[in-house]
Amino acid sequence: MKLTNATEQALAIMALLSTQEKDVPVSSIAIYQKLSVSSSYIRKLLRKLVVSNIIEGVSGNNGGFYIKKDLSDITLLHIVEAIEEPFHSFPKVGVLERAFSDFTKIAQTGDEQIAECFSRADKKWNKELERITVEDILSDVFREYGEIPHRNWNDFIEDERSIQC
Repeated sequence: MKLTNATEQALAIMALLSTQEKDVPVSSIAIYQKLSVSSSYIRKLLRKLVVSNIIEGVSGNNGGFYIKKDLSDITLLHIVEAIEEPFHSFPKVGVLERAFSDFTKIAQTGDEQIAECFSRADKKWNKELERITVEDILSDVFREYGEIPHRNWNDFIEDERSIQC
């Protein structure tokens, strides 16, 4: 299975929110401008992250989004499942059973064995992603800094009129 672009974009959103100055939510405008992705698409991703209880939104003039949990409590699996749904690498649509229909029991057994192999691999995939937290990644990335740097991403918003010109 190949993850969609949405997963990489959600990870970028998490990186922005994780490095945002404390007590200042990041506006959706700042997010979509930094990621160079349409505002409607970013809103869909933000909504999925909110529904999954990973981030929270604040409305109003000074509104935006912030991380709801401690970074050590958010795993890559949480983010992937928020965006992509639970991971199942084998579609199991019955092609093997149809192809070998004259060997009904053998085809069914083979199909079940293959599905089980993929299921075990999926569990290993999930276990690995569940082991890695956002804090782990940011700590590795910013190891030379000694701590995760913070900035106000809202300060990087470009005037919408200048973008359209």
